Amino acid sequence: MALLLSTLMISFTLAGCLQDDALIAPPAEEPEGDGRIFVTGPDGMPVDETPLNLNFTFSDVGETGKEPSIGITSSGCMFFIAMEKPMRSCDHGESWTNVADITQAPFTSDPYGWVDPVTDRVFNIHMMGLESTWIGWSDNDGESW
Repeated sequence: MALLLSTLMISFTLAGCLQDDALIAPPAEEPEGDGRIFVTGPDGMPVDETPLNLNFTFSDVGETGKEPSIGITSSGCMFFIAMEKPMRSCDHGESWTNVADITQAPFTSDPYGWVDPVTDRVFNIHMMGLESTWIGWSDNDGESW
């Protein structure tokens, strides 16, 4: 009985090793080009356009931002809302300045920043707990709020 059990256990462990290798399908051919890069139109559907050649530079603002929102005004100043602090860079991200003043939110549950593309007004919006929202804005690239 022990011999039969041993034979069965050995045959189960070797069952996958005794297959014919010819049954394995060859790997699928990769499509030409990088399928991860595509261009879409305003409706979100693919369009036949060449992708823009973009270069990105890492820029440390010196503050944390849990849900980063970035806006750029027509003057080229960039804004990043780092929790309660509106951070501004007017030198392509080389340096960042906290442009908050006394009118800014003392705390936040959900920070959000936005630049109006028509008026260049910079919005610094904060959910305050679940009961209210604090909205700050600047019409002069964060010089005053």
